[in-house]
Amino acid sequence: MLATFVVVTKAARHVVPRGTDKAEKYIATICGCAIGVATRGDGHARGMCPTLAFAGSGVGVEAHAATVAAAARTNNAVLLTRFTSRLRADIPAEGRNESVMRSLAFDYAVSICCVWVVAGFFLDAWAHGHVPIETFFTPYHAVFYSGMLVLFCIIAGFAVRNRAGGLSWAQSVPAPYRLAILGFPIFVLAGIGDLLWHMLLGIEVGIDALLSPTHQALGLGMFFLASGPIRSTLANRATSTTLWRQLPFVFGLVAWYGLVHFGTAYAFIPGAARADAPPSITFSPNYMTALALAYYKVAIGVLVLIFQAALTAGFALWATSSLRLRPGVFTILYPCANAMAAAPFTNSTPLLAVTLVASLVTGVAADVMVARLDPQPSRPCAYRWFAALVPMIYAATFLIGTDVTSGLWWDWNVALGAWCWTGVAGFGLSFICLARR
Repeated sequence: MLATFVVVTKAARHVVPRGTDKAEKYIATICGCAIGVATRGDGHARGMCPTLAFAGSGVGVEAHAATVAAAARTNNAVLLTRFTSRLRADIPAEGRNESVMRSLAFDYAVSICCVWVVAGFFLDAWAHGHVPIETFFTPYHAVFYSGMLVLFCIIAGFAVRNRAGGLSWAQSVPAPYRLAILGFPIFVLAGIGDLLWHMLLGIEVGIDALLSPTHQALGLGMFFLASGPIRSTLANRATSTTLWRQLPFVFGLVAWYGLVHFGTAYAFIPGAARADAPPSITFSPNYMTALALAYYKVAIGVLVLIFQAALTAGFALWATSSLRLRPGVFTILYPCANAMAAAPFTNSTPLLAVTLVASLVTGVAADVMVARLDPQPSRPCAYRWFAALVPMIYAATFLIGTDVTSGLWWDWNVALGAWCWTGVAGFGLSFICLARR
């Protein structure tokens, strides 16, 4: 009974051989295979407890007292209570894993602030391409820096309150956030570097603003911080069974998706609209130049479509394999994440509308498939269909919408071929995800 109590409550790793955890080191009076290796074997207790025989039948969680007299059982129950109370008092707080539990309000506050900051990144990126900027101190920078300040105040205030309640600083935030808060020093150092970068090297324009090392470092800091609500939800899967309790996870993914879009905004729109077509190819002295430009434009556009398909499928596959999602997750994720990139980078009202509609249609279709097919790694067939259909729906809606609103300059061979490749990209990712398991 004693061996079973220790193994179960301390969640020992039933692997042979295994290390001894901190709690077991306190149990100097117990020896034997039931506690040492948690596999078959006999053990006994000595010292403060009467001598008992333990027989391990199977794995360690089945270890039990083989033969005990009725009178000894009553005495042992009293001794066990005293022993566990003494053990509890002797183990330091960090050994008892006492930490603040999940706060749904805290997850919501952090995840919403993360979306605020990432949206500010896109506003600043738009300004770098549309508004003359000659200083670091702009209202566009103020948007995401103020969001970061609010985020810091929320996490710091939460930690201070729990510290006043008796927890140590290390335990004053939920365990899933201990890695996430590394984003603060990264962000601060990147912000100082961005100020110096602008002072010494000038203000970036266009794609330079996306690839600036200091801007990339700011994104890295946000990537860490946005992981907090994601990891918090995953650490509480058993209770995260409604859309309301999964929304912080979704907002964290929106921030992650937006950060990927921010760093690769030059590969967001495939340029399939007629307005993006190169000069027509005619037999003239410029024939070879026009031909090369047309090939280049087609190739880049197809690659962009495949890349977006990989992002669409990749986030969907990771989310469905990490959590039993509720309907509505993808209907929120895709429009919100794509809208942040589409608003500053499409530069065309029809193209913006097509992108948002394609994102919404894809999100609704993905939620329907989650509800009907239940795509999980444990269901490979449904998982692979899901991986192929989600990006194909996005690509098909985008190409059809572009043709209706602006006209496609791609011929049908290119359009249909690119559409098929989006499904291949998602299908291939599903094999990678399943192989990892």
